[in-house]
Amino acid sequence: MSLVLVGMITLTAYTGPVFVAASVVLVQVLIALAPSAVDPSGRSIRSPHFIAALSAGSVATAIALFPGLLDGAAGSSPDVVGATDTGMLAGIMPAIAVGVFVSLVAQMLRTDGRADLVPSTAYAVTLGVFAALTTGWIGATQSLGGPEVVAVGGAGVAAGLVVWLIPMDRYVAASAAIVAGAAGGATVASTVDSPMTWVFGIAVGSAAALFAVLGQVLGRAWSRGRTHAAAGWGFPGAMSIALAAPLVYVGGQLIGAPGL
Repeated sequence: MSLVLVGMITLTAYTGPVFVAASVVLVQVLIALAPSAVDPSGRSIRSPHFIAALSAGSVATAIALFPGLLDGAAGSSPDVVGATDTGMLAGIMPAIAVGVFVSLVAQMLRTDGRADLVPSTAYAVTLGVFAALTTGWIGATQSLGGPEVVAVGGAGVAAGLVVWLIPMDRYVAASAAIVAGAAGGATVASTVDSPMTWVFGIAVGSAAALFAVLGQVLGRAWSRGRTHAAAGWGFPGAMSIALAAPLVYVGGQLIGAPGL
């Protein structure tokens, strides 16, 4: 699932940010469909998290596409928006605020006594944060690196996860995945028509691979023992994309930096 999603994002990066946003929304839906939270004994906790997570992701996506939404009333200063006009950083905090607000409203609407209120709310808010992070792919598309940096990051994610699938000691597999991600990123950076160097490809590719693997580990640990359909493929796959997104975005801002 991660390979399909990152391939879709990479292809749409060459068509425009709006199409990347459509792919990102799909990732956000998979995150919002995460299995229910559980308590220390393994009992499921009722946590109305789907709307909260998707609301946070939608706000982050909208601001990533249209950062001018943060300009405010006439006469207010646009300096902050201008400094983050690729969208990703500008949209994270408003998205989290919306996710918290929607989570609290959802808890107010519960009629079951609101048992496990704190972990239930925290679960929904956390998923909203992960959903918002996925907009890093949109920001990377609009950055100095453009679609090419998305291709480098996508190659790092894909190469790293393919190696991660090989049955071996998990520490060895993680190390090999990072090396594979570096190789994939360097290969793409050296072949595309861009000022990126192979050193840049190694940096972005290895970082993307590392966080993609962490997404798999976190997603599967989060879903362990569940029978929910999303537990086995959708949620862990989307988590890899979400955690790698900020690294690719940052890489897009480093184009032209000394040594890269």
